Amino acid sequence: MIELLSNSGFPRRWWHWVVVALVAEVLWFCFMYPLVPQSLSAAAFEGLLPLPLLGYIYLAVQCLLWISRRTWSVWTKRLLNTAIALSVVAAGIWVIDWALIHTSAEFEYHSIHNL
Repeated sequence: MIELLSNSGFPRRWWHWVVVALVAEVLWFCFMYPLVPQSLSAAAFEGLLPLPLLGYIYLAVQCLLWISRRTWSVWTKRLLNTAIALSVVAAGIWVIDWALIHTSAEFEYHSIHNL
């Protein structure tokens, strides 16, 4: 798997990573739309949350690529791919849930409709 990580096509250059991170940030703030952070610490916290999720997604994609090159049975590959895809979805839902429910009172989020 280590040899595959160095041969991946995208994102290879540093500016690809910047573009991916900016797109992730825009999408993240769109997902958090009804809530608006009211403090600088809330905005910084909300801005940093998608970065570990991006790392997890990158790792999952690399694992999927590694599994696709193995000579395992089709059912084994499908089960592993499904498990990895569901884990990414679960991680995304968990991060959004954690940000919306567990930290909204601590970081002074307010609904945009109440402003």
